[in-house]
Amino acid sequence: MSSAVQKVFECPWWWVEARPYTDAAGAARNWYTVCRPNPETVHILGLTEDLQVPLIRQWRPGFDAWLWELPAGICDVPGEAVEAAAARELEEETGYRAERTILLLRGTVSPGLSNEMWNGFLCLGLRQVGSELGVHGEQIELHMTPFAQLEERLLSLAAAGEYVDSKIFGHIALTRRYLEQGRD
Repeated sequence: MSSAVQKVFECPWWWVEARPYTDAAGAARNWYTVCRPNPETVHILGLTEDLQVPLIRQWRPGFDAWLWELPAGICDVPGEAVEAAAARELEEETGYRAERTILLLRGTVSPGLSNEMWNGFLCLGLRQVGSELGVHGEQIELHMTPFAQLEERLLSLAAAGEYVDSKIFGHIALTRRYLEQGRD
């Protein structure tokens, strides 16, 4: 953090910084950014041998609602590689373990708001190793969904007024591209 950057709020999971900058007109301004200690997050589209996807429905207090999501999480274990975090989150949230974990894309999540980075993984060869869903009191439901029907199911859920994590649609496209290129 530069000496001019000020931390204006902090909680255990993130803080808000005021970052001074000069805009295009030459005016001095502050930009407020939400920062994580480790900005890397992992998002996992997993496939079983019969092309089923572990889709989750998770209670999100920030929305005061259930959201349809892929397994995901933050890299909050010191020294943990993003690939290892993806494997850990997949197992914690779904009870599945993958034979292979492939990084499809790393990119920003909401660059106008935070320093968070999205690491989209494809996990292949899933096998169930547990039945517990979530840690630290997370409320998670598991809904195995055929990959070929995933996009349509999510669009139907959204049309019915359900909250759907919109990042899933890009993840589906990246997964299709990967599979169509015959990498597996």
